[in-house]
Formats: sequence, structure tokens, C-alpha cells
Amino acid sequence: MLSSRSIVLLALAGVCAFAQLPRHPGPPPGDFAFMRGEFGFAGKLVTGAPYSAQVSRTFTQTLADGTHIQRSSTATVARDSQGRTRNEETMSSMGRLGAANGASRTTVFIHDPVASMSYVLDSNAKTVRQTQITASQHPHGPRPNAAATGGPRAHSANAATEDLGTQVIQGVNATGKRVTHTVAAGVEGNDRAIQVVTETWYSPDLQLVVVSKTSDPRFGDSVYQLTNITRAEPDPTLFTVPSGYTLLQGGRRGSPAAQ
Repeated sequence: MLSSRSIVLLALAGVCAFAQLPRHPGPPPGDFAFMRGEFGFAGKLVTGAPYSAQVSRTFTQTLADGTHIQRSSTATVARDSQGRTRNEETMSSMGRLGAANGASRTTVFIHDPVASMSYVLDSNAKTVRQTQITASQHPHGPRPNAAATGGPRAHSANAATEDLGTQVIQGVNATGKRVTHTVAAGVEGNDRAIQVVTETWYSPDLQLVVVSKTSDPRFGDSVYQLTNITRAEPDPTLFTVPSGYTLLQGGRRGSPAAQ
């Protein structure tokens, strides 16, 4: 049986591991894709573009017998003008890693490049783990992420990219791309070609993806979307450790976290 601490550590390990995985035609692990992109694993620090929003993710798979499997999750996210980010997740929404005792746990991930620290807060246990951020983990300057350019497969010889133009989504301007990647017959034991279609809408102002949809006959359909986007500066306290939290170090309880 996994403890809440183990769940958090496994989640973070999964994010880091995914960052090192070789790219493949299938969709990325949905449980970790958002965390990887916004909280210190994308290799990009965005300043001067504050926002807060809700994130919704839906995955739908249809089995050969017609059975439908659907998973959905939500999160609350924010970023301030200094590039600090916050993601508040309910662990039960993060797939099998959150299914300890069938009870949900709220975990907050804060990435603070100003203080060069990352924090993982267990809101139920009132504990926090902190990690020093190295310079290589928060380089300055905009760098479009893979989704913004259609993903790593967009430049493949087996991919066709379609420009979808610009439209306003949730109050922000977004540019769209549709990438159709073809898996040739025989590559994965398939007797016919497989087409994987990904549609992405990227906000240049916020430097992030606001909508992403992927349809893959092998795995199903996934939708990622930001809603209730607010461009105002978030409350500064969102990026600090609340009072009353205990700092955990080396697997043992330590002193109350410094404020």
C-alpha cells in the first residue's frame, strides 16, 4: 500500500523519467504531461505573463467490444510575473498513483525560480518537501515548447502540418496547428497505415498551450484545455509555503518550514 509521501515521490520521478524518454508516435503520459510542461521540467522560464486558470484533461478509449473507458481530471494553476508557478492537484485525479486507500489527496507543486526552490506541499498532512533549483532548470528567455510547434513529430518525414490560423480561445489569442503523423504499415506490426492527429492551440502572449487534442486509434482520444483564464497578477501568497507546514528532510520530520 502506497503512502501519500510515496505517491508524491513516484509522481515526481515519473515526470523526470518522462522528460528523458525517447519520443514515439503514441501520446505522452497524460498524468504527467502538464506537470512536466509548467513546473520546472520544460526548460523554459516565462516572465511578464501572469495568469491563473483551471485545467481540464479528458482521455477516452474505445475497446474492440465497444466498451468505453474515460478518465478526467482538473487542476488549478497560476503563474506570476516573475515566472513562479503553482499547480494544485487532487492526487486521485492522477491515475493509479493517487489511488491509495481510495481517498483523494490534494498536493500543491510550487516552482519558484526567484528563490531557486521547488516545493511539494501535502495539504492533508501539512508537510512540505523542498528541492534546490539549479541554473540549468530555469534558463531565461522564451523558448517555444514542443506543443507550440506541433510537437516533435511535426518535423518528421511522416508528418503533415496544417496551419489553422488564429482565434480567440477563453479570451486569449491562440494560433492553431494540426499535425497528422502517419505510422507506416509494418512499423509496429500494423497491416495498414495508422494516422495520429494532434490539434494544438498556442497562446504567444502567455507562451503556453490553451487547447490540445489528440486522436490516436491505438490509444484513444485525449483533450487538454485551460478554462477561466485570468490575466491579472495572482495573489503572491499562492507561491509561498503557508504557516503551520512541517519541512520534511531525508524522510524524517524536521522543523516547521521557514516563512
